Amino acid sequence: MATGRRGALSLLQNYGSDSDEDSGYTSEDEKKRKTYFSNPHERTKKRRKVDEEEDMMVDSQTPSPPHPSSGPRTEGSSIPGAVALAVDHIRNRNLIPFPSELLPHDTGEREDRSQHQGRVRSFTHERGNWASILYVPIQLGVQEDSFKSFVASILELCKQNSVALSSSTDLHISLTRTLVLRLHWIQPIVEDLRARLTHVNKFSLWLHGVGVYLNEERTRTFLGLRVCHGRSELQDIVSEIDSCLTDYRLPSFYKDGSFHVSIAWCVGDEEATLRTLLPQLENVCSQYFAVESDMRTFDVTVLHFKTGNRIHHINLHQGH
Repeated sequence: MATGRRGALSLLQNYGSDSDEDSGYTSEDEKKRKTYFSNPHERTKKRRKVDEEEDMMVDSQTPSPPHPSSGPRTEGSSIPGAVALAVDHIRNRNLIPFPSELLPHDTGEREDRSQHQGRVRSFTHERGNWASILYVPIQLGVQEDSFKSFVASILELCKQNSVALSSSTDLHISLTRTLVLRLHWIQPIVEDLRARLTHVNKFSLWLHGVGVYLNEERTRTFLGLRVCHGRSELQDIVSEIDSCLTDYRLPSFYKDGSFHVSIAWCVGDEEATLRTLLPQLENVCSQYFAVESDMRTFDVTVLHFKTGNRIHHINLHQGH
């Protein structure tokens, strides 16, 4: 029994010893770990040495070569090697480029006149501005083909006299100038216009005669069919519109404006040439309306307020 106790005691002593004569129950790594944690003076000394080496590494003007042991850290590997790699990476890293979306850009619009048949803007386009206009839409209905034939004869007559015109695709009678609106103005203006115009009774208008018109900048010339009946009703509507636009400090309609439907246009000032052709143009117009008498009269039941590509409908009162 005494021998047995001495054997067990010896085994326990060997299990906890740091001598080379290990019992076999402790691996080499475990012995190193036990030595490190069991000796506080060694831990303090080693930590001080690491701190000194890191300070020297950071203060150095030239990056230190990678330490041989700077690979994946294992038991017993050197920390300064990893620090050297980190410092070297910070000094030589490529800076992330600044996002292009946040860099200043030239926001000036480049107008391509070839995309607009040579037309020039009446005002400079700015982001957030919406070109807007209120008008009476003209619906041709079943007479569309005959009307196109009439316009084609007008264009041919002008071409024979060295004036090349293009047919208008959106037939309407303008009731405002082209307005420049900010986005947050659109809805309030639409509501104000509806409040002022929905009490106006629907009416009919007649077209007769040809007129020559120029825009304010004299960069485009138009041929239009004049309104000969319904002008007083249109003038009353324009008065209501102008009163609304004044509240927003927007320009009113032309004082001496002539209500008309533009049927053809060209770039440039061709007023003088077209006025010499007016007798012949009037003759073509009279012949057309003599056959298509229904094309003289149009019922006005709705107005369109166009802002950008969106159209707001303003219905007139359907009086009896």
